[in-house]
Amino acid sequence: MKIIKQKNQAGVGMVEVLVALVLLALGVLGFTALQLRAVEAGDEALLRSQATLLMRGLTESIRANPEGQSFYPAFVQSYSTNTTSPNAPSRACLDQTCTPQQMAAYDVYLVSRSAFNVGINFTMATCPGIQSGNRQCLFAAWGGTKLSATNFGTCVNSSGKYINAAKCLMMEAY
Repeated sequence: MKIIKQKNQAGVGMVEVLVALVLLALGVLGFTALQLRAVEAGDEALLRSQATLLMRGLTESIRANPEGQSFYPAFVQSYSTNTTSPNAPSRACLDQTCTPQQMAAYDVYLVSRSAFNVGINFTMATCPGIQSGNRQCLFAAWGGTKLSATNFGTCVNSSGKYINAAKCLMMEAY
């Protein structure tokens, strides 16, 4: 018997292999993009957690120093535009009792130094959207969201609602 070769089938197997490789490459690219997004979300969650812990620590310090509460906003604002690691306040109360103002300065310094080390910017101002009273809020931002000493408009609007894509937190201090 004579075997007849079909020439119209030549190379079909190679095309099938190439199509399979293209599909595999697209799947790997999709998985890589998904993995990259997961890493970014993890980094964002870490910064959000660090900002929350720093702000919570500062609010506890404020509550522990009721006589010095009025000093905290100015001290926080003085550190809010730092582009270098903050300088420590005077160490005058190492061998004597600290005044409430000195305690406030040191509390804010500790939090500002920690925030600077992880790339978080802080400020403190009257809470937005409050019609009466003098509620003070802490604002923390990172990434592309910037805060200045008294401007938190890149984080929340005047009624206290977060702005889309802002990487920041707001916490009432007192």
